[in-house]
Amino acid sequence: MSLKQRISTGTLRRLKLCIELIPKPLWEQNLRSSGGLGKARWDKLRRGLIETNSACCAICSSTKKLHGHEVWEYREKKTVGTAVLLRVEIVCVDCHDIHHWARTTKLFKSGDITSDRYNFLRKHFRKINGCRQQVFDDHFLHSLRVWSARSKKKWRVDWGTFKPALAEAKVQREAWAARNPGHASRYDSFNVGPGHYMPSRCPQCGATGTLKLIEIGTEGMTEGQEADHDQGLSGFAFCRACNSNVFWQV
Repeated sequence: MSLKQRISTGTLRRLKLCIELIPKPLWEQNLRSSGGLGKARWDKLRRGLIETNSACCAICSSTKKLHGHEVWEYREKKTVGTAVLLRVEIVCVDCHDIHHWARTTKLFKSGDITSDRYNFLRKHFRKINGCRQQVFDDHFLHSLRVWSARSKKKWRVDWGTFKPALAEAKVQREAWAARNPGHASRYDSFNVGPGHYMPSRCPQCGATGTLKLIEIGTEGMTEGQEADHDQGLSGFAFCRACNSNVFWQV
């Protein structure tokens, strides 16, 4: 390793705010999913952590639009690995967008994030870490190389201290499904139910029941809108009862 590489590696290890790219085989493996805790339990966890941490970002102390961020440890062997969920941190939307920089860059290139927002986030990284832009660029390239290598491996998930909560959520979902046998259908992924994001009543006409509100996907959402959707805070839907497009927010 050259002197330049050693200096660069040492700098990266001291970063307070880092890019954290999730290996491809682990995409959708998170507490927020409908197969995990689901919306209500995730929101309760997130809000409890916000109160515990004085309603501020764990990285920069901002109070701006706080999100829950899963912190993982990747224990690797040559061809396999175990992803261990260490904790959930409360971070602001700016730090969260840095953590998921590959997605942020993708949205910028598609025009869903403005150049002003993109440049602000790069500046935010430099400010929090007290570094130059070259450190950011080196860090992103290093993160991409690590992500590429990890994405070629087979992974298993260790939910750590969240295992009991996930087991309880699974039992309650199965009990709910047993009480509502007609809920399952080819539209099930869009229906209102445990672990889904939408409210159960159309705010326009008041219609309730399965297949009334059809969730609109995240395609076309900005980074902020998609992050809020992932948190179960807001989203878009179509009401089949009154034929209206609905923006919902909790």
